[in-house]
Amino acid sequence: MYEPPTDHERYASRQSRFPAAAPPPARSPRRQRAAYSRGQKLILALALAAALVAAVPLAAYAALKLTPRPPAQSTVQATPTPTATPTPTAAEREAQFINQMIAGMSLDEELGQMLVGAFLGSTLTPDLQTMVETDHIGTVILYAGNMLSAAQLKKLDTSMQAHAHIPLFISTDQEGGTVNRLLYISGPRPSAEEIGDTNDPNKALQQGVSDGQILSQLGINLNLAPVVDVQNVSDAVSPLPTRMYGTTPAKVTTFAGAYLNGLQSQGVIGSLKHWPGLGDVAIDPHQGLPIQKRSKTDLNNIDFAPYRALIAQGDVDMILSTYVIDTAYDPNLPGALSPIMINQVLRGDLGYQGVIITDGLHMGAISNRWTAAQAAVLAVIAGDDLLLSFQANEIPGVLSAFHTAIDKGQITRARIDQSVQRILALKIKYGLIKMPPPTP
Repeated sequence: MYEPPTDHERYASRQSRFPAAAPPPARSPRRQRAAYSRGQKLILALALAAALVAAVPLAAYAALKLTPRPPAQSTVQATPTPTATPTPTAAEREAQFINQMIAGMSLDEELGQMLVGAFLGSTLTPDLQTMVETDHIGTVILYAGNMLSAAQLKKLDTSMQAHAHIPLFISTDQEGGTVNRLLYISGPRPSAEEIGDTNDPNKALQQGVSDGQILSQLGINLNLAPVVDVQNVSDAVSPLPTRMYGTTPAKVTTFAGAYLNGLQSQGVIGSLKHWPGLGDVAIDPHQGLPIQKRSKTDLNNIDFAPYRALIAQGDVDMILSTYVIDTAYDPNLPGALSPIMINQVLRGDLGYQGVIITDGLHMGAISNRWTAAQAAVLAVIAGDDLLLSFQANEIPGVLSAFHTAIDKGQITRARIDQSVQRILALKIKYGLIKMPPPTP
């Protein structure tokens, strides 16, 4: 049997075929180095240490060079970008202007703006000139006896304005019918009742436009109309016969609103009257004090309704307050002198913030209990702004009463400022006071 050769046998057979290689030449012995002395070794060690010490700062320097630097920060402070000052709104400019005017006024000059002057005659009398120039009254009221002809009235109004430090409200109460101050100038005019009976609100609008045109041409810029009382008693017993537009709040609101819009479209201020309402009384405040016992619900649904609606429309610039006690709200003080009826109800509940002018402070409803000066102080405490009306010889006493009330803390200077702000704002609105142009 065949047995294959082992690996060892194959290797031996292959070696036998070739001659043996010559042995490698012997290496020559390595030359021995001379040994270093102890001193030489010490020198070498010191040299090596010095080299290592020198290498450290070099490596640090190289590292700094190779490390990227952050951008250099300037030590110079950047100039801040100026912030633009916001441009004040028209309302802000007006408020600033009014406050500047008031800051330059004495207390008596402010009080003067709240007083309505009355006089006898048809020319610029010495008494009238004193009230305008010295007492600084802000308003004059004209009655039929002051208005004789168009030419005379224009001259009178021009003369008054020429002597006023601050332009005047020149007022009257032109209603038509039995209260027609323009009778000698423009003839008879229809009453509110007659206009209401047409059931055409355009008649009221046209009457307002016509009255406004005539009054404006004559120099009168304030008309104490329209009447917004809602008639609930007959003309036979009412203190306002023929002077009301109707017997429902809706009709009175519609017709009085139309008249007011027409009047004010001609640049003449209107004034709703007689707050809080004389439509359900039988006593004339000129003679005595009416007392009304309507419920709050009826007062709000009837007497207050035209005021609420017209105030909400935004066209009411003045309201005249009168003297009637509404026991449901204030059993003690008549409307014009009642903080409840003026500040709480009219300004608070109904949201009215405009000018309020009192009815005549010499009426029997007042004079039976207070002097005109005492009533004027109570009216301002209540929230009224304009005080109707005083002759020249009465004004020193009225000013004295206000000084006493302020000294006693019954009225603050801020309260006086508030009324004057309203008065000046209304004079600006109707162009009597000119605002300076805005600074660029």
